[in-house]
Amino acid sequence: MFVQTPFSVRVREPEGILSFTRDDMIAYAGLENVIASAVTLRLLSRAFADLTEDGVPDRRSIRILTAFAGEGVRDCIELVTRAVTQGRFVLDPSAATFPATPIGGAMYFEVACADRAMAYTFSESIFDAEWCRQVAAYQQGTADPAVHAAYVAYKFAKVGRILAMPDVFAEVRPCSAERLISLMSGRTVK
Repeated sequence: MFVQTPFSVRVREPEGILSFTRDDMIAYAGLENVIASAVTLRLLSRAFADLTEDGVPDRRSIRILTAFAGEGVRDCIELVTRAVTQGRFVLDPSAATFPATPIGGAMYFEVACADRAMAYTFSESIFDAEWCRQVAAYQQGTADPAVHAAYVAYKFAKVGRILAMPDVFAEVRPCSAERLISLMSGRTVK
């Protein structure tokens, strides 16, 4: 079984379609966020395919809730969707508990495009205890060039798995677009 490795995601604006690559995401979020760029590319490419007929959502219709507080993922999502600055992004670390991350929360995302929404939980086989250990120990840098080089190599191997594994998501399921709209507008929906 072959996985269509995503190389870009596209969004629609009134004047045309914008395309974003992993390189664009890395340029925006920083070189230390290569894993974040792969997470975002895989997440949004799957969500846009699941939630739209042509895989190209209206940029302003995209809403995202996540249990992951990683700034790199947030920045990559912002670049593509503008959801953070336009109030269509919610961080709720209590929304899920697995797979756990080194900064709390989980690798869990809800993505809505217009009136459709899906929830995505990344696989614990990718975001495992070793990933937590590596990120906690080395993401902020190290004085030893050999240790840093080993960590960078680890991150690029992780990127390859995220982009190529057929079972990168442990669970994909429908969720409530209305609930996401209400969270972002401050209303309560049961």
